[in-house]
Amino acid sequence: MQEKNKKWVIAIFIVCVIALIGFFTKDFFTTKTAGDSNNINDLQSAYSIEIEQKQILEKLKTNVSKAEIFTTQDNKERQVIITFDGLTDSTTIQRILDILKKHEAKATFFVDGMQSAENPSILVNIKNSGQKIENYTLFGRRAMEKLTQEELVKDFAKTQKIISVNTDKTATFLKCNDTIYTDEILKVAKACGLNSAVKSDVYLNVKQLNSPSGADNFVKTIKPGSVISLKLKLTEEIVKKEPVKTEAMPAIDKQPGLKQIIKEDVVLDKATSDAVEKLLIALKKANYKTAYLSEIPQKVANRQVKATNIERNFLFKEQLDRVIVFLQNTITSLINTKKAYAGELKQEELKNILTVEPALAFTFGEISDASSLEIVLNKLQTLDIKATFFVTEVEMLRQPENVKRIIRAGHEIGLAIRPKDDASVEQVQEIIIRTKKMLKDKFALETNLIKQPWGKISENTKIAIARLNCRIIGQSLNLMQIKHQNYKRADDIIAEVFKPSMLALAKGDILYFRINFYNEKNIIPDLVEKIKILKVDNIAYNYSFDNPKINKFNNSSYKLKTVGSILANKQAQYSFPVEITKVPENLRSDSNNLVIEKEDFLAEVSKRYIGNRDITPDDRMLGFSKMDARRFDTTGYVNTQENVIFLTFDDWGTDASINKLLYVLRKHKVKATFFVLTNNVLFNPNLLRSIAIEGHDIASHSDKHKAMVVRDPLTKKQVRTSTKEEYLKDYTDAYIKLRSLTGDIVIDGKPVLTRFFRPPTLAISRIGFEALFETSYTNVICGSGNMYDYKAENAGQLVNRFKEVIYTPEGNIQKGAVLIFHMSDVCAYTAAALDILLTANEGKAANDRTKFKVGKLSDYLNDNYVPVDIKKSIPVNR
Repeated sequence: MQEKNKKWVIAIFIVCVIALIGFFTKDFFTTKTAGDSNNINDLQSAYSIEIEQKQILEKLKTNVSKAEIFTTQDNKERQVIITFDGLTDSTTIQRILDILKKHEAKATFFVDGMQSAENPSILVNIKNSGQKIENYTLFGRRAMEKLTQEELVKDFAKTQKIISVNTDKTATFLKCNDTIYTDEILKVAKACGLNSAVKSDVYLNVKQLNSPSGADNFVKTIKPGSVISLKLKLTEEIVKKEPVKTEAMPAIDKQPGLKQIIKEDVVLDKATSDAVEKLLIALKKANYKTAYLSEIPQKVANRQVKATNIERNFLFKEQLDRVIVFLQNTITSLINTKKAYAGELKQEELKNILTVEPALAFTFGEISDASSLEIVLNKLQTLDIKATFFVTEVEMLRQPENVKRIIRAGHEIGLAIRPKDDASVEQVQEIIIRTKKMLKDKFALETNLIKQPWGKISENTKIAIARLNCRIIGQSLNLMQIKHQNYKRADDIIAEVFKPSMLALAKGDILYFRINFYNEKNIIPDLVEKIKILKVDNIAYNYSFDNPKINKFNNSSYKLKTVGSILANKQAQYSFPVEITKVPENLRSDSNNLVIEKEDFLAEVSKRYIGNRDITPDDRMLGFSKMDARRFDTTGYVNTQENVIFLTFDDWGTDASINKLLYVLRKHKVKATFFVLTNNVLFNPNLLRSIAIEGHDIASHSDKHKAMVVRDPLTKKQVRTSTKEEYLKDYTDAYIKLRSLTGDIVIDGKPVLTRFFRPPTLAISRIGFEALFETSYTNVICGSGNMYDYKAENAGQLVNRFKEVIYTPEGNIQKGAVLIFHMSDVCAYTAAALDILLTANEGKAANDRTKFKVGKLSDYLNDNYVPVDIKKSIPVNR
């Protein structure tokens, strides 16, 4: 037995020795991807400077030494220093690093702490490329001489910590953005380990270097030893994401908000990277070499070379702590052999909830400041909003009363974690299990909602969350942007965050507010209130004669609810894309189900086409002779003897326009046909699903809104806009999108998805019809009357136009009239005008010859449909 124990002791000793050797030599054998801390639970705990801040403030009471202002000595060597100030997107940074490597150039990257914390991989890439990383303060803010000593300490020390954790290096140079280096700044810098404060001799203007000669001229103006600096743009300044443009009026296709179903494009500030390359080429031609700050002699005085005893003790303790952590991890990894295998289920970040429930969620984080939290909770109570608060392990430990205050107010609690980028699946699981246990033990709550407040979510984190049956909650829109941190008014932030096309939020949206983000405490509650008023309340149908406040049956409002309560409504949720097996068999194919022989082509067009009196061989018709065209309908009517009209809506819009239409149709119990322009539908899938779930026909208006025929402005002749292959792709893409979102919906035994098509601008061509038939569209429908609602200046104009279209001069109903409305956001009066007309119609007696009923096209255009007899049809001037 003693011999056995002895072997165990020897084994453990060997493991410890190996671990110690591994710790002190690991830099030679491994490539680091981040710092040494094992678990980063959130920004506060990962980069906590509570101890360091106290030490620095104490040091400042007795130590009056200052950082030196970096000044180069006069020397004959033709060297310059290149610095990049701030950070930009990772693609641009990598491009700059590649250019520096290509030209064997040296540069110093002054990084701001907050962007570094949000994108630690950028720091790793800079470090691995051999370039230097230094301190550009926490946010790169201007005029830092106005800050107090405590604010300066917090700013410099936090940035130092972020750089150190992610690069294993400590910055020694400081650079402040447009700041006067006062004695106070220099003292604080020195106390934070920053020995020198750098000023730029010249800033590089990208526009100056538009040509090689421009770069040469710029280089002629600099002196040896100069610090040449380039301020990098924030990602938001480089690219402003807008919806893809579509062609031709009247479609006015607005994006309702950025939806992450489509992968975002890679960002690249090409102008900046090109300017860097031109500069390096010009420097080389002028026989200049690049150098790091530390390589150029400086004019400095009283430079300290020895560390104090306190500093030596602090460094030894820090190194000892790292040894202990490394030993723990090594032994744990030897014992725990579980691995995540390729193909294992991952939980993707939920940035939008796929739901037709008229609800969206406001979520919050950073609850440590009690007074700021109280202001937010009071505002939520005033606005009758229930929200989800994501709390960290540290906050539960240090601010339990704040958590209890949130719970008492009736809000939901989720967990905020920030595992280290290279954390294993098991390590992430351990974090989640531990924080879930703390939530249950301290507050008697359980949750499966997890948020990583910043940084890229690793694959291991996704696997760990999936294993624990939790959900990663993201956000639909980036509200908290560093460039807005010093803003004083919520209106200014809203104007920049919400682009002109983003008129409203959408069902299932998730917004995230960081309570302590802005310097002004009242910004968050003001932002919450104004976003609700401007982007949520505007979705409701709200007129003096009918609004949610006076009419309890007006259910057009969207509610602000907790994430958990929206997810709990399973009946309103759906899968995207729809499983093809759930689509009726006759709607599954996106290719040729409709076999038409060549000799039957014109007969089939005549049978399946409902035209418009303005579409003739001379205008928006190509490939058909006048003799051919005589076989086609020009009335735009559905052939019926009933006093029925058909409401149709073209294009696309936001929740602000379409939700109002849906409410009016629901209110009057009528169905319509929506000819959807699909180009931007996937940015707001819940809206299309909502139209379908209410039983309306879903039809296509193409994907890109390219008219089949246009008139050449030079020759004045009609020409086609695309090849047949391009038509085929456009019409197929449109149908697949519609099917992927609505193909499984069947109401009263009938699918809502149709194979109806309305051509953009109503223009038709032979090749277009061939492409439509080959992609299995069954009917091409123009219509009898365009309402021109996108031009209307008030509801009264639309009411009058409506009467012109559906009544004959004698006052009878134009039976089978097909009205062309639009669902675009510019059609501000369409819903109200329809409400007025339908209300008036419902008040008429059953035997009133002017009373109409509203039909749905799919109830009439079936296999037994017989088109209007062209010989008997009477042209109407509508």
